[in-house]
Amino acid sequence: MDGRLAGAVGSALAVLLWTVVSASRAGVFRGPDPLPGHVRHAMVLDGQGPSGERASEGLRLLRGGRTDTLVLSGVAIGGGFFYSMLWVRMLPLSGAERDRVVELRSVCTSTQDEARLAASVFSGDDTVLVVTSAFHAWRAASIFRRRAGSGTVFRVHAVGDEVWDRGWSDREGRKMRFLEWTKRAVWVLWEQWLPAGGEPAWHQFVGGAALGRFPPSAWIP
Repeated sequence: MDGRLAGAVGSALAVLLWTVVSASRAGVFRGPDPLPGHVRHAMVLDGQGPSGERASEGLRLLRGGRTDTLVLSGVAIGGGFFYSMLWVRMLPLSGAERDRVVELRSVCTSTQDEARLAASVFSGDDTVLVVTSAFHAWRAASIFRRRAGSGTVFRVHAVGDEVWDRGWSDREGRKMRFLEWTKRAVWVLWEQWLPAGGEPAWHQFVGGAALGRFPPSAWIP
């Protein structure tokens, strides 16, 4: 075997070893964790589709007695608006249910940011149920295990996504698959090895009369 061939074989073996070790560390070969029957808080991650299926599933868990309080994570849109304002306004909440729902507004830009934020705001909980889309559930679980460095256990509850479920026959479904698989590869092979570091993103809990309330317009119609 000449030098160039030996180098190529060595490089290929190194890449293979790195991939296997990274996959094992990220939990690729790990099965889903058991879900708790009841938790104090269920956190709905932002990033859902226009139908708001994650928020709707969170409400179903609240009504089913699976959680005491539903926390809707909402990142900044701009102009003082947050996505959680939209999700909470689309839910058919009764007066009593409104008292058990809060927005967690923040400037998070990724699932990793939401995991670090969750670790800081739910540090007093034993277990928190994280609600997200089924296609995102594995990556979210892996990220929360690696990035939510607290004593709290986070368990991921998955809900279907209508765009993802369309499969390869739909243009948006294909785009979503390529994007998610790319994110999984980047997380497994690179990002999970980076230091977590940093303070949690700016955030604010909003509930009561301010729940879902839009900021005032800058102009008068």
